Amino acid sequence: MELIVNLSVILFFIGLWMYARYWRKMCGKAFCQYAAACCGREEREKLMRYAIIAGNRHAPLLYALTYPERFDKARPLRLFEFRGIRCVFAGYYFPQRYENWLCDDQSEFVQKVYDFKEGRDPCRNCFSQAFRVLSVTGDVTAMFMPCSTSRRYHRRFSGIAAFLESGGYARSGLDLICITEDRESKHTSGRRSGVDTANYMMARGLRGKRVVIVDDLLTSGDSLLEYAHNLERVGAIVTGAVFLARTFRMPPPATVRRVVWKHHLSALLTGK
Repeated sequence: MELIVNLSVILFFIGLWMYARYWRKMCGKAFCQYAAACCGREEREKLMRYAIIAGNRHAPLLYALTYPERFDKARPLRLFEFRGIRCVFAGYYFPQRYENWLCDDQSEFVQKVYDFKEGRDPCRNCFSQAFRVLSVTGDVTAMFMPCSTSRRYHRRFSGIAAFLESGGYARSGLDLICITEDRESKHTSGRRSGVDTANYMMARGLRGKRVVIVDDLLTSGDSLLEYAHNLERVGAIVTGAVFLARTFRMPPPATVRRVVWKHHLSALLTGK
């Protein structure tokens, strides 16, 4: 009899634990769905915290996408150093697979990156802010990152080159390199590091010039280092690099949870 009672008690607590776990999972899912439906970051914050605490596996992804600056040492429109090169970028770029998880302002900026790549928007305001943060004094020349084709290179950079020169930010170095042949685009290639980017020639007039490298996107940084090295080989002096965007790298879920708990405890203490 005693054995039956003990088994009944154990089964009761197991059932209670499973019931609580089920509803914890359902609450986490609901919080995450409501957070994803919100357009603003502030609206999402508390819902995402509750979803992560409830154990939802998608919530850390949503939280990291909503607050990328909490997981990246480099921040938009703040000077940082990459392998000895002073860099500035205007905002974060998120890969296409995350497009349904972004806030409205993030989606708009990602579209701005696409428009810049296609030459539809020179993004003058973004680049002017980035150049002011870089704060390079004296005579400098903007050198634009070579593209896969000459047509794509001029379509992408002609507008911003003219703006930087007319605005007094930097002289245009658009014609100081020549695209000699077409190559595969790194953005569409499945093996970015395996793409041969040596499809251009540099003018001799670069010797002694102080240059700022300008490009649409900073991802791994390999292209930046290669281009900077080639500029220095012909005698140019690389004083910095300016990018429209930096590709956001997703942190591990454990890192996100640690940050969330920190902010959650802070919110409990402050009553927010």
